[in-house]
Amino acid sequence: MLAAGWAVHAANQQLEARVVVRAPDGEVGVLPDGDVLRVLSLGYERAVADLFWIRTVYYVGDEYASAAKWPAAERLADLVTDIDPHFDSVYVLMSSVLGSLRGDHDAAIRLLEKGAANSEYWRIHFLLGFTYFMEKGEHAIAAKHIERAFELGGPPYLQLLIGRLYSHGGDPATGMQFIAARLQNEEQPEARAQLEKRYSDLWINRDLGLIDAAIEAFRAARSREPKSIAELVGAGFLASAPRDPKGGAYAIADGRAKTDLEYEVMKLKMTRGEKSP
Repeated sequence: MLAAGWAVHAANQQLEARVVVRAPDGEVGVLPDGDVLRVLSLGYERAVADLFWIRTVYYVGDEYASAAKWPAAERLADLVTDIDPHFDSVYVLMSSVLGSLRGDHDAAIRLLEKGAANSEYWRIHFLLGFTYFMEKGEHAIAAKHIERAFELGGPPYLQLLIGRLYSHGGDPATGMQFIAARLQNEEQPEARAQLEKRYSDLWINRDLGLIDAAIEAFRAARSREPKSIAELVGAGFLASAPRDPKGGAYAIADGRAKTDLEYEVMKLKMTRGEKSP
């Protein structure tokens, strides 16, 4: 008990003596070895990990670290999870910081793979599959992790995502299902904004792909260009006129579907392909 108490005290003293936040460059300096601290904690891993986790939360909220895009985020997350590999919330929250906020999806995958190796919390496995699908286009790997998430108690709708991934290799509609599932559990405002933007991009990609396919079918059948989307609907090549995420209408220009909204072309399997808008 004395040794464990000393380890906790020593860890706290080391943190207090170190500038963890308010550093202009967002760095935190040299960090201790988490494996060594885990051994020294003598069964009190969570108590020691909690100290570093509190500092990590302060770091994420620090204005200088935020401005610098959290350069030490992965190191801090690794430190906490080296001390306590079963600290599930660290994997979930810090993967959002690394992926959605910092934009380092490889780092997010490294942290989530570490979590998946040490935890049976379904959200960790879901987030790992989500990242592989949305950021890497690795549909089979994503399906494997989503399937594991379902086996560990994930919600029933994951079965639909698993089937679509294995069968089709990904499309905008599947991507929208993934985003909607992620938004149900994402609480960080900046991360939610990124996900909502991605959802809007996928929506537009899906609609433009449908309209372009209808234009091609009309052209082949009538040997001329359609005059409007309404003509495509009237001729039966579209079930209805799609509306964009803000409720606006699409148009046809130069033989292709167009929108006035800004969007990113998603690299998923779709009729529209990967051409620039």
